Amino acid sequence: MRHKIPANIFDLLEQEFTLSRELLVMLDREQQAIVNMDMRELVGLSRRKAEQIATLKEVDEQLRRSVEEFTGKPSENAVRLSDLAAMTDGEEKKTLEKQRRELVALRQDIAAKSVINYNFVEDTKRHLHDAISLITRAAGEEQTGYGKPGHQQRPGASRPSLISREV
Repeated sequence: MRHKIPANIFDLLEQEFTLSRELLVMLDREQQAIVNMDMRELVGLSRRKAEQIATLKEVDEQLRRSVEEFTGKPSENAVRLSDLAAMTDGEEKKTLEKQRRELVALRQDIAAKSVINYNFVEDTKRHLHDAISLITRAAGEEQTGYGKPGHQQRPGASRPSLISREV
């Protein structure tokens, strides 16, 4: 028996599309801020991104409850739009299948951009760490004017340090 999908399910799906598109825009802006090393923008985006994800989770939960009410089957997992499309036919089925494909594509884009941004941040941190290590090593190996030129001091001998090694 085929059922008519309640309008609130389509409304919740539309909210998911809107929130997902906005999240993609935030991820693009985040990438630009990472490239520009704009910490102020990154902090603000991080906060907004966390709020957006929380809102998206709330809409997911509302959608899950709405589908549960519609189907009469309890579900602890995420909603499978393909299962919902199987319960209907005609135009609603085509609409649900189209929305499912679009939502999958949006979620894949979000995941890919998140990974790219994460990897870029990690690479940047690694390069900065390497640069700082080179600078501190070079500063620690410089001749300070004490001792004989060309003569290595014995290990552990105290000598002035230009950069604190305490962490």
